[in-house]
Formats: sequence, structure tokens, C-alpha cells
Amino acid sequence: MAEHEQVHEHVRVAVIGSGFGGLGAAVRLRREGITDFVVLERSGSVGGTWRDNSYPGCACDVPSHLYSFSFAPNPEWPRTFSGQEHIRAYLEHVTDTFGLRPHLRFDSEVKRMAWDGEQLRWEIETVRGTLTADVVVSATGPLSDPKTPDVPGLDSFPGKVFHSARWDHEYDLTGKRVAMIGTGASAIQIVPSIQPKVGRLTLFQRTPAWVMPRMDRAISGAERALHRALPATTKLRRGLLWGIRELQVQAFTKHPNELGFVEQIAKRNMGAA
Repeated sequence: MAEHEQVHEHVRVAVIGSGFGGLGAAVRLRREGITDFVVLERSGSVGGTWRDNSYPGCACDVPSHLYSFSFAPNPEWPRTFSGQEHIRAYLEHVTDTFGLRPHLRFDSEVKRMAWDGEQLRWEIETVRGTLTADVVVSATGPLSDPKTPDVPGLDSFPGKVFHSARWDHEYDLTGKRVAMIGTGASAIQIVPSIQPKVGRLTLFQRTPAWVMPRMDRAISGAERALHRALPATTKLRRGLLWGIRELQVQAFTKHPNELGFVEQIAKRNMGAA
């Protein structure tokens, strides 16, 4: 489809975004027998945040067998917390397995939407043209657009500046003095990945965070073979992970005063770093 080609199309459902949320919605639509829909994606491939974030060490902080669709278990996860490239490949696999490619409209950023009260449909303006839909499902996610902090003097800083969500892989950090702002999940992954090669690394944080042991490990070939041969074991593994996470939520929300041992684990972990 040529750039800025005018599209005049009506569909029953328009899904915006092709990350986990958008692909999950698309699969559900097909399972409900609804095939008259499109998935509008502003980029050139699926993946959402797992396409856009590719910084060193990028991985999920939820176990992979849980951080996946219940209807699309993956027996081939290589690690407890698999990396960005494996998660993105999983989403591509889901796209093909469930026949979503014909519904995808890449490079179709939505610029404006308006409800037509007379026709009872949405008018959607994209960079490629317009279309209408009876229903719109927004699956853009909260992490689609990075926000660079408004630091005084940042505009005049003579060095290189980029956000972790838009990592510049062509810039060599070897021997450089690097300042990183923030100690969230991304920083926790980036710092160990770049620290050995930079000249000096300074980390700025606003609020200290507890850092627990990651408990990551490679999933053995025997385990993966078992999951392939007996799919029920994959579901069992996912169920156990889900149960553990649910117990953690109960502990943090209803019994926070009994979590002193967790604090001690975090202190020992950070002290050993």
C-alpha cells in the first residue's frame, strides 16, 4: 500500500495497536466468529513495547510461562525471564498461528477519531487515509510513547542523550562517562549490561527501591522437551506461577506488616552487589 493512500473502508471492529493487548483482542474476535475487523498499527511490525524497547539486557520481569497468552502456551521459552527478542518472536508466532496477518494495517498511525451520531459509527483518520468502524478497541498501552524528563539544561547538553525506549545501538558506550536517570525495571536491566564496558557510570534515583534476587535461570532442553511432549505440564507450570503471584499480592496488600523477611532478603541481595 503506497504511503498516504486514501482508504475508504468500513469494518465492524477496529483495534488500535498490535502489542499483547491488540493481538489478544484480535484472537478473541476471531474466536467469536467476527472476521470483519482490522488492527491498526503505526509501526511496521507487531510487538508493541517489545518491538520498541531493545535496550541492552531488555527482558520481562514476569516469568515467561506466565507472561504469555493462556490460549497460546509456549513450551520453548529459553529462560525463566526471557529476553526481548524471544518475547517479540513469540508475538510474531501468535500472529501467524491465529491467522491475524490479513487483518493487520501497518504504518497506519491514528491521527483522529470522531463519533458520527447519525451513522452510529466511528470515523477514524489515519496517516494513510480514513475508515469507519462500528466499534473501536484501544490497545495502545501505557508505554507506547516514552517521556523524557524535563531536566533544566538538557537541551543544551553537548553529549549524547537518548531514552531507554529508543536506544541508539549505533552509539558506542565503551569508555564513556554515562549518567542514567531512574532505577525502575529498565535501569535494573540496563546497568549490569553496560557497566563492564563504560568508563564511569552514575545512576540517579528519586526514590530508592528494594531489589530482590532475580532468580533467573536457563530452562533446560529436557524441560522444554517435556513441555512439548506433555502440554499439560506447561499449563501446570503456568498455574503454579500464577498461584505464587496471587499469594504475593495477598501478602503485600493485606499483610504488609508480616513482610519483614522480604526486606531482609532485599538488603542482603543489594549488599552483595
